[in-house]
This record gives sequence, structure tokens and C-alpha cells, in this order.
Amino acid sequence: MSEEAPLWQGSPSHLKDLGLHLVCLALAPLTGGLSLLFGFARYLQTRCTRYEVTSERIRVSSGVFSKTMEETELYRVKDTTVDQPFALRIFALANLVVRASDSSHPRLVLHAIPEASDLREELRGCVEELRREKGVREVDYS
Repeated sequence: MSEEAPLWQGSPSHLKDLGLHLVCLALAPLTGGLSLLFGFARYLQTRCTRYEVTSERIRVSSGVFSKTMEETELYRVKDTTVDQPFALRIFALANLVVRASDSSHPRLVLHAIPEASDLREELRGCVEELRREKGVREVDYS
């Protein structure tokens, strides 16, 4: 059995919230600055989110005051998709959507990350290797 190795780690880009920040800025005179607090809260939320992808699992740590860590085992991954909206594509960023047979987190999204296609390919190889090692077979009842 191989040892768990880090593949990628990082945070979502703040560019994913650019539209919201612009709206908050535009509404600031009308809301007495309240919209700026909302924008700052979103900034902190994005700033405090960390992604860690290893050869065996994906961990998402988030939270400003209270922390939550979600973990998805790679052998449970069913499918991955790279979603690249135009606004992210301009900056060579994309969302990596991971669908898994994990009942607590069946859909996991790594928002606004660089080189998502490369990471997707690495994940695909690790998923196949882990399934082979653990003897896991995909059964779909639909």
C-alpha cells in the first residue's frame, strides 16, 4: 500500500467574489456602509477556506471563528467536472466539482482554483489506484 502524498493545497481565489464586492461597494452610500460589512464578511469567509488534496482524500477547512473540516475519501469519488465560467477563465481559474458516494458530502466544489484540469487528471489516477488497492467497485442502482 502506498503512503499518502500531498497533491495540491491552496485557497479559493478572491476573484470568485469580485461581482459581490463591486455590488457591495456600489451600495455602500445607500446602506450606510452596511453592505461593506457584508463584503468584508465574504472576504474573511474566502480567506479562511483552505483546500488540501492528497493521494487518498480531499480536505476542506473553512470558518472564520468556528472551524469545520470536511473530508472526502478519494475511493468514493464517482465523477469530477471542471467548470470554468467566463469570469474565472479570464484569470486561468476554474471550479473543480467532485461527486462522491459520500452521504454527508455527495458534491464537493473547490472554488476558483488554478490548474483545475491538471488536478482533475491527478485525482482520476489516484481514484483508480485506490479503488484497485481497496478492491472497491462502483455499483450504480439507477
